[in-house]
Amino acid sequence: MRQANICGDNLAFDAVIVGGGPAGSTIGTLLARNGLAVAIFERERFPRFHIGESLLPANVPIFDRLGCHDAIRQAGFTVKPGVTLYDEHEGRACKSFTFPPLPFQPASAYNVVRAEFDDLLLRHAEQVGASVYREHVVKQMHRESDKVTLQVQVPDGHLHEVQASLLIDASGRATFATQAIGTREPLPGLGKVAIFAHFRGMKQEREVPEGNIRLYLVPQGWLWRIPFAHGVGSVGGVLHAQVVKARSGSINALFEEILAASPHLTDALASAQRLTPVHTAANFSYRVSPFVADRYVAIGDASGFIDPVFSTGVFLAMRSAELAASDILRAFAAQDFSARRFRRYSRRLRRGTRVFLPFIERFYEPAFLDLLFTPVPPWQLDKPVLWVLSGAAFEHRPLWVHLGLNMFFGIMHMRRAVRRFRGQSAASRRSW
Repeated sequence: MRQANICGDNLAFDAVIVGGGPAGSTIGTLLARNGLAVAIFERERFPRFHIGESLLPANVPIFDRLGCHDAIRQAGFTVKPGVTLYDEHEGRACKSFTFPPLPFQPASAYNVVRAEFDDLLLRHAEQVGASVYREHVVKQMHRESDKVTLQVQVPDGHLHEVQASLLIDASGRATFATQAIGTREPLPGLGKVAIFAHFRGMKQEREVPEGNIRLYLVPQGWLWRIPFAHGVGSVGGVLHAQVVKARSGSINALFEEILAASPHLTDALASAQRLTPVHTAANFSYRVSPFVADRYVAIGDASGFIDPVFSTGVFLAMRSAELAASDILRAFAAQDFSARRFRRYSRRLRRGTRVFLPFIERFYEPAFLDLLFTPVPPWQLDKPVLWVLSGAAFEHRPLWVHLGLNMFFGIMHMRRAVRRFRGQSAASRRSW
């Protein structure tokens, strides 16, 4: 597809989107489909390598609503029916979980190569009418009472002025506009560093359903293995920042060290070939406040990011874009771009995201893992937990889910007391 470039000294749009990842592509598609003149400025050349490769079943209805699900099926991404946990720290047996089929979402998701997936979504936005500018960097912004003015650097290095009625920050963890509009603060105890690469030729474990992602709990944190098509997969780990700072040597050496902490993963990688350099990503888990203002809306990781252990990143990016698009269309209909127009989006996103935080915080507690690894959970308490982990609880929280989660966490607290009585560790590993 032809690379778009800004022509002329000044351009004007209804909305300018900074960032062409899943959040930017989603909102670009929705706004363009509804007749707005939309520009997406993406600083990188697509396709490009990216983390966050395992999706949730709650993603799938979004693909249907965007009209890109057929293209995703044709891309041949691996179907993900569930998750398998290995405890390499306290030696619990491995356990697999299967997502439940629900009336509003399927019982499976996809594992995606983000280079291909993100490019597919961005091209889809372009096809429905969004103007997409790759390798264009938004350098500055200035909000006025009647417009937003941006300075955009094109691939040859020249700067051009662009104007819009509304700025949408979909810049991911770069949080492009945060300094000018609000603050970004880390979530306590969740400062993490991810380290990862792609491999080919990993062994398939007999006990793991095909397509399941694997999580390996190790003393330093947790590791993942995400299977793709054609024998390729993503392997990496999430470590507390202090663990990384305490070690000397190269990133490659650190990567080999943390992989060796898991005997199961070491065995799976015995004959595998690493295909990519070892990548890192830091500053995980933060909140941005505010993420709406006059003539400004932040979506996806630009509005906040939580620990990736339950694969919520792409879902929250795309669902936040949908919620924001609804308020934005109403703002254009009223020609009112004040912050109050976007409060409904802000409330819904905060409420939806909040449901995942107790699981992320407790995932690092031994008592939580005791319950998670129980062969037959009492009173089928795995069902409300899987309801949350499939993404369903972002908006759908029936009474039985509330009651089941309260019971689950109540039993977890009792289990914590039992561990202390037996002299076992009950301390959280959130802040090693």
